Amino acid sequence: MADVKRRAEDGKGQGLFSAQVKGRGRTYFFDVREARSGGRYLVISESRRTDSGHERSRVVVFPDHLAEFEGALQRAAKVLTGS
Repeated sequence: MADVKRRAEDGKGQGLFSAQVKGRGRTYFFDVREARSGGRYLVISESRRTDSGHERSRVVVFPDHLAEFEGALQRAAKVLTGS
């Protein structure tokens, strides 16, 4: 299930969009942010439970790489689902 909301500025860029997907002890966050310079970027984060607490991983995707990133993700999803 995804939760979508607008976020306030957190000091690292103004949040324009946020979606959250939860499942199996992991939470994925998709955040579109705007830098002070006006450039936008996508941050994909994974938070997972561990024995010592939580670990977090991030991937940052800039607009000039978005089409390639999206294409690779779609191809990977097709292989993953067998379609």
